[in-house]
Amino acid sequence: MGSSNSKSRGISKQQSQKEKKPDEEASDQLIEEVVCKTSDLQDGEMKAVDFGGSSILVVRENGKFSAVGAKCTHYGAPLAKGVLCNGRIRCPWHGACFNSTTGDIEDFPGLDSLPVYEVVVKEEDVVVKATKTSLSSSKRIKKMVKASTDDSRTFLIVGGGPASVSCAETLRQEGFCGKIIIATRETHLPFDKPKLSKSLDSTPEKLALRDVRFYEDSDIILRHELEATGVNTVDKKVDFKDGSSISYDKLFLATGGK
Repeated sequence: MGSSNSKSRGISKQQSQKEKKPDEEASDQLIEEVVCKTSDLQDGEMKAVDFGGSSILVVRENGKFSAVGAKCTHYGAPLAKGVLCNGRIRCPWHGACFNSTTGDIEDFPGLDSLPVYEVVVKEEDVVVKATKTSLSSSKRIKKMVKASTDDSRTFLIVGGGPASVSCAETLRQEGFCGKIIIATRETHLPFDKPKLSKSLDSTPEKLALRDVRFYEDSDIILRHELEATGVNTVDKKVDFKDGSSISYDKLFLATGGK
């Protein structure tokens, strides 16, 4: 009798662990809606449509339909007003470029990719499927690898602006498992410097491109208050104003101009 009760309590505990909270269930809820007719878009056209209470971008190219986020991940420009050509969506404001099928960012400015949604064509209906979670953000970070102790290479990036962060992220996205160091003379995190000149009431902290947690999770090392004074290409090292130096296997200079 006691064994039976113990067994039933064990099953009940396992079931309770698997039960999801109401908010988690809501986030995982699949939304499926007809967003337009196939005849609404000619080949080579794109259109912003309402879906699940959000705006998404439906694209028709080479006879196939795809759906991605409707806003540029840089400054939020409406991509429907941009240009679609050869599988790429070009932002109308600053020219950021995204793959129309995968949503991946392919050209700067901007760091994040677009969210992408499943599309199914049922006769004349274009149906989009997505979870509420995937609709909660207009941005998506591409998958990145972590550093490995088996890779002894060091990629040194000098400079604390968007180009430096973009370089570091691209390396991780493309499978580089060595050490990545961003050396900057700034005291704060890499930030959007062009925007600082346009938004005079803002600060570098408010315009940080990524938070500290991102760099830690991506195994990207930040070295602050290091002003480069010279590059020794023979010994492969960069010298800094404070007398220190960092050796490298590969070097990327992104100090900008004055």
